[in-house]
Amino acid sequence: MTTYPVRLPSALLIKITAGLVLFFGILCGAHAGGGNTSLVVKSGEAKEICKCGGHWRVDSSGKVWPVSIEVVTPPKSGAVTTRASTGQRKLRSGEAKTVRLTSVVYQSKKGYVGEDSFTYRRVTADPADPDNGKVYTVAVTVR
Repeated sequence: MTTYPVRLPSALLIKITAGLVLFFGILCGAHAGGGNTSLVVKSGEAKEICKCGGHWRVDSSGKVWPVSIEVVTPPKSGAVTTRASTGQRKLRSGEAKTVRLTSVVYQSKKGYVGEDSFTYRRVTADPADPDNGKVYTVAVTVR
């Protein structure tokens, strides 16, 4: 039996990825060690890419490290910003700790409807942070 490779349009791949993310209930894929995630937004409205509250880092000694975001590839039809806040997070030890949260926010140009995407990198100064430098790609559907 001969098999032939099939090339799918990138817009279709984005929709398939978004469907899988919704199907499996991965609400915070961007925080699960890098990779891809998707987002559906209303045109012109700012929306956090994740419902988890943002990126954060606490090392094994309990030190809270700030996390910054570097946009690698900006969206073509919108803008990416960050929001800083604080919140309680449960550590592996079970202890609750107040941490600094850095949320990634996408906002399309007003009136734009269609597909968009962007890529960002998560950065900390913690030399032991396994997620330092990880790159995340976000597919956005603007309605």
